[in-house]
Amino acid sequence: MRVLDQLVIVNLRREARDKLPIVLNGLDWRTCLRRILFLNKPENASLIAAAEGEGVLTSPVEIYRGEESYRFLLEVICGLNSPLVGETAVLGQFREFVAQAKLPGTLWGNFLRQLISNLLVDAKLVRHEHLQGLGSQSYGSLVRQHLKGVPSVALLGGGQLAREILPWLIGKTQVRLFYRSYPHAQELLVDYPEIQLDQFSPADAGWERDETGLVVAAPLKAVEVHRWVGKQSPRFSLCLDLRGDAETDPVSLPFPVIKLSELFDALRNERQRLAGRIETAREEIKLLAQRQARQAQVRPFGWEDLCA
Repeated sequence: MRVLDQLVIVNLRREARDKLPIVLNGLDWRTCLRRILFLNKPENASLIAAAEGEGVLTSPVEIYRGEESYRFLLEVICGLNSPLVGETAVLGQFREFVAQAKLPGTLWGNFLRQLISNLLVDAKLVRHEHLQGLGSQSYGSLVRQHLKGVPSVALLGGGQLAREILPWLIGKTQVRLFYRSYPHAQELLVDYPEIQLDQFSPADAGWERDETGLVVAAPLKAVEVHRWVGKQSPRFSLCLDLRGDAETDPVSLPFPVIKLSELFDALRNERQRLAGRIETAREEIKLLAQRQARQAQVRPFGWEDLCA
C-alpha cells in the first residue's frame, strides 16, 4: 500500500465550511474561500463517509485521494483555483497555516511534514516557471486601480492579505492600518515603516485628511465595519470589501462599496488572456503529482511500516 493512498483531501466551499465537525487527528486549513481537510483514510473513515453522504451537505463537496489529492493541493497553493489566478496571498496563508499547525509525533504526522515540504518545493517551481509577472492578477493591483488619486487609505486588517496589498499602496498614498493582532501588525511595520498603526476599536481614530479610501482586508462582520465607520470623522470616498463573506454578509455604508466578486468580474477578460499559461501550469502540476506518487514507497504493513 502506498502511503500517499492513505491521504484523503476534503474541499469544502465557503458556504459549507461549518457543516462538518472539527478534525481531531488531521489538518484543518481554512481560508476566506474554502476549508480543506487533510485526513487519514483509516482513522477518519466515518468523517469521510459523512462528507460523501447525500444530503449531509447543502453544497457540493470535493474529495480527492492519493495522487489527485497532491495535484489539487498544489493547484490551490499556486493560486490556480483562486479568482485571481496565480495570486500569492494563498501561498502566504498556507505557510502561516503550516507554521501554526500542531503535527503529532506519529507516523501520520511524519508523513504530513514531508508532504508539506514537498508541496512548498513544488509550488516554488511552478510559480517560477509559469506564473511570474501576473501583477494585474493580484489583490494589490486591484486595490491600487480603484484607489488611484485617493490621498489616504484606512486598511482594516494586519494579516496576509494586508501584506499583499501594502506594496501597491506605499509611496502612492498615506496608509493607516487598523489591527486586531498587534504582533502581526508589528511585523508589517518592520517591513513598511511608512504605515501608521492603530488598534481597531469602535472609537474615532482622529483624522487629518477629509478624503479617505477604506479597504476591508480582515474577516470582520458587516456590523463591525458599519459600527466602526459610524464612529469616524473623515469623508470616506469608497470602500473595497475584500472579505470572503462580502456576498452573504454585505456591508451597507453611506458611500460606494465594491465587493470582492465585483472586483473579480472585471478580470474575466484578463483570465482568458492567461488561459494558456494556466493550462501549462496545470500540466506541470499533473507531472509533479505523478512523480510524487511514483516516489511513494510500497508499505505492505500500512502506516506501521512508514519509518521501518
